[in-house]
Amino acid sequence: MEKIRLLDHSAGTFTFEEQLALIHSDSSSAIVTGEGSVPHSLLRHHVDYDIEVCSSILNVFAKCDKAQLPIAQLANPYLFRSTQHYKVEFASGWDILVKMVLPAFYYQFTDRYFYGEEIKAWISVRNQFPEKDLEFLTHLSSLDSTNQKSVKKYIDLFNMFMERLVQHIQSASFKKKIRDRNTIKKNNKKACVELQNHLIAKFAKVLVVRIDFSLRRDMETILKHSSSMAPPYSRHDLTALKSFMTKFKNNWRNNTLLNAIEGYIFQYEYSQATGFHVHSYFFFDGSKHQQDISIAQYISDYWQKITKNQGSCFICNMKKDQYRYCGIGMIHYSDLKKQSFLIKTFDYICKADQFFIFSELKNFKRFQRSQLPTPKAKSGRTRTLHSTQSH
Repeated sequence: MEKIRLLDHSAGTFTFEEQLALIHSDSSSAIVTGEGSVPHSLLRHHVDYDIEVCSSILNVFAKCDKAQLPIAQLANPYLFRSTQHYKVEFASGWDILVKMVLPAFYYQFTDRYFYGEEIKAWISVRNQFPEKDLEFLTHLSSLDSTNQKSVKKYIDLFNMFMERLVQHIQSASFKKKIRDRNTIKKNNKKACVELQNHLIAKFAKVLVVRIDFSLRRDMETILKHSSSMAPPYSRHDLTALKSFMTKFKNNWRNNTLLNAIEGYIFQYEYSQATGFHVHSYFFFDGSKHQQDISIAQYISDYWQKITKNQGSCFICNMKKDQYRYCGIGMIHYSDLKKQSFLIKTFDYICKADQFFIFSELKNFKRFQRSQLPTPKAKSGRTRTLHSTQSH
């Protein structure tokens, strides 16, 4: 199913379009549990409309970079039943985007999300227009095609909105905000690469295990919200997840295998499908530990124990043979290609919540990385390491 296919990419690389697709995927499916709390199927349920609207705006922003203004114009009139009709003609590639983004002109944004700069820019431009004009923009499909004046009004209004949006995007203040956001992303990724380099410098081989931790959604909860506009999440989920993760980490020292973890990376996120969840990397000394799937399954079982069977895990290593660019499993210090694939996966977890984040996560340290390992005593040849500056 689509959900699984997209999740497979979480141990691979992403384009901007794939990230948007992942947002859609995360907002439209859920792992459900049956008897004995055993995950047994995927269930389509209510799509978070906030995410749908935000995603449509992000698609417009992606297109705006190369947009030639004006985007809309009056098409050549045509005759239908002896009456002349008029319609709006959009630039190539804009028709579907416009249909998707129409609700965003008049949408009442919720306080459940802390919105990224693109969404805030859209809201800022929208605030420059009276409500009646914004409502008019949402009704493209109901335009009276026999009324040239009405169609022309729509074109002028739409082009004015897009011109102001492009002006906002090109402003120095907006560009600075994007640079600041990208700096956070780069710093997080730099921290990931730094950890990887220290581990590669210390060990001849490093075993990388990728797991996503979350809390299960029982069948009753999913079905309850399947046809409802109410989002199937609990504001207590984050508190519970943080508590479980703290207990999980604190117990490592008392567990032989988990105490052997040489480094870790955690990224806390929220999606409609899985609620609050944690993308995680675990790094082991590859000369002592070789069975990544067995280790991942052990960690998954341990998560179930910590959460008293309320937890759920997605083990990326079980799908690693299907990845086009696999950066998990065993990585030898001389395998620079596989190391580069691992670095590319950091783009996903270090995306800095750049589009929108759940409000409860705003003031929480969502990106976490372990301390750097103690360097190995120098001996033999110096190993080639990846730069932390150019990624």
